[in-house]
Amino acid sequence: MKIFGKTMKEYLWPVKYHVLVSVLVVIFQYYVAAPLSDRYPFLLNLTQALWALIVALAVMKLVKEHNFNMKNVIVAGIIFSIIIHGLKAFFFRAFLFPYSIPTEQVPAQLMGKFLYGSSLVMATAIIIGAVFIYAKKKKLL
Repeated sequence: MKIFGKTMKEYLWPVKYHVLVSVLVVIFQYYVAAPLSDRYPFLLNLTQALWALIVALAVMKLVKEHNFNMKNVIVAGIIFSIIIHGLKAFFFRAFLFPYSIPTEQVPAQLMGKFLYGSSLVMATAIIIGAVFIYAKKKKLL
């Protein structure tokens, strides 16, 4: 199946290590940074900056080396959103921390966190993608 002329393999294979590192950052965020956030509050910000950097580097690579246009960048952003914040919101929040908030608030909080985090991923992907697509068209890369 192709999405805007690219297969899922073309979206993920060139940035497979970026995907792997982003998943490891999410795991680190919940198993290391969150428990230590009282003593070291900067760790949560650091992990968020790390996955934002990973998304930016992945988009840069896809645009620069694999001829991605803006439609492809948006799809890549959606894929990263699902991977990063789907993993964060639905797996870790739903299964590891279900008792930290009242049961009736769980779906709303999960959706809110997923949408907020995904909007950050999409903003990063779109901004970096637009800059690099423009630079590529102007032959600056």
